[in-house]
Amino acid sequence: MKDSFNREIHALRISVTDRCNMRCRYCVSGDLLKLKPAESLLSIDEIESVIRASLTRGFDAFRFTGGEPLVRDGIADLMLRVSRLAGVRKLSLSTNASLLERFLPQLAAARVFSLNVSLDTLDAGRFYQITRGGELGPTLAGIDAASQDGRFRIKLNAVLMRGFNDDELAKLAALTVERPVHVRFIEYMPFGSWARGEGLENPSMSVGEALERLKQHFEILHDVRGPGGDGPATYVQIKGAKGFVGFISPVHAPFCERCNRLRLTADGQLKGCLLDDDRLQLRDWMRSDQYSFEELCRRVELAVVTKPEKHSYSRDFDMSTVGG
Repeated sequence: MKDSFNREIHALRISVTDRCNMRCRYCVSGDLLKLKPAESLLSIDEIESVIRASLTRGFDAFRFTGGEPLVRDGIADLMLRVSRLAGVRKLSLSTNASLLERFLPQLAAARVFSLNVSLDTLDAGRFYQITRGGELGPTLAGIDAASQDGRFRIKLNAVLMRGFNDDELAKLAALTVERPVHVRFIEYMPFGSWARGEGLENPSMSVGEALERLKQHFEILHDVRGPGGDGPATYVQIKGAKGFVGFISPVHAPFCERCNRLRLTADGQLKGCLLDDDRLQLRDWMRSDQYSFEELCRRVELAVVTKPEKHSYSRDFDMSTVGG
């Protein structure tokens, strides 16, 4: 269905948990996750109900995220159940890939063939630093297993951080040359700890600058279709490569006019925009005597029609609290 600015809203990004086995610095401020009590998170059945309601309003693309979604008990069953619902066109998963290898058969059974994997560096030491203790090996093993399987479309998401991984742009982009994977560079959004002056002094770097740096190493093809999808990325291709290089620019070139999604937080809030404070609270109402599925459908519709036109940069929050 269309929102009040005539955008077709048909994608729902679903945070199934705020738990994660890593604590990436651009996602979490401080050394500890600010976890909500388990009972405050939506149950598997409640998440499915919101998905069913969104289907009645024309939604057809659903992405499971977290935290790390694969640490959520029951996630494989949820994805399988959702895959069997009428009207579902596409199911996707955002993951750090450390647990991916063992889940590939279940993902395939649920037709979750689109994978977005966070991979900010190919250096084990830096990976340990950015994730606060994570190991690069399991993530690379998960990516390799999914790539060798042949059924999965793999997008590797690297957050651009000046002074941290900007010297690895060419190395990351080169992954597309020999493998049928797509590497996407995402502008760092200055929120959380680094927004308050901790860690890197000035991590925000534009994708335009990143592209110019890549041109120093590769012959870049601009007139390409890219891998397709429901997101905001624009794509180029290294000449002769099997995959594409994408750019997502929420800071220097916002794409609000093309936004097509709502977000469901792990604790049951519908958000029209990642960077907007307005949230439609669902959890407590869904657990009350006033709940009805018909009203849930209307509340999904309300979230669409009240979706803001543009986002704001004045927020100071951790990405882990809203599903990234």
